Amino acid sequence: MNQKKIGKFINQKRKEKNLTQKQLAEYLGVTEKSISNWENGRNMPDLSLFEPLCKILNITINELMSGEAIANKDYQKKLEENIINLALSNTKRLHKRIVILLIVVTIVFTILLTGIILYRTIELDIDYDERMMSCSFDDNKLIYKVEGTSVFNTKYITKIVNDNKYLIFHSTINLYNINHNKWEYHESLGESLIGNRIPFGSSLELKEEKDKYNNVIAIYTNKSLKDIEKLNGDELINEINNSYQMCSLN
Repeated sequence: MNQKKIGKFINQKRKEKNLTQKQLAEYLGVTEKSISNWENGRNMPDLSLFEPLCKILNITINELMSGEAIANKDYQKKLEENIINLALSNTKRLHKRIVILLIVVTIVFTILLTGIILYRTIELDIDYDERMMSCSFDDNKLIYKVEGTSVFNTKYITKIVNDNKYLIFHSTINLYNINHNKWEYHESLGESLIGNRIPFGSSLELKEEKDKYNNVIAIYTNKSLKDIEKLNGDELINEINNSYQMCSLN
């Protein structure tokens, strides 16, 4: 169907009936802008309005869909053409809606998948809490414990400064574990240790050569270890001095 041709035909027949766009809109229960959009070929009347519109304009639905008056001898041919065009138009409209639906579903799925991946991979830094984090030396063995939870990801790096070996510890927690953990992060975790009530526990043991360094010192930093790795000499010393010394060999 040719929307512009149909629009011009509606405009012509409306004027022949000496109707304004506002009057026609009132008869049909639509807005004046809708009539303007039809006549300018921007869109078509709703199918439910075909019959009352044709009755007001004194035309047939076949003529409305053709956008012109139809002689009796051509009526059947035009009717068949309009039926085919209407079917094609509905098919295209349905195909467009399906494509839009698939695009929306794909976007929503992508957002959800991205959210799940981030939810499972994002790690939050854990600040030092002496109620949960402790260490001690047993001969040449360092025992480092995170008490009160089994969901912390504890890692460490080693740095040699002035013949002292520093074991720099840091813990993170996966975003999803904050909700999965039965204890609220992280004040309740610390409170749970009062009175020796330790619901979870883990330990890390490191063997060190006793006479290789002046001292072996275990510290905890609130910064991520990736940030610590980027520090130069003076920045590293400053960070060590501002971190939490937990235990030392000597």
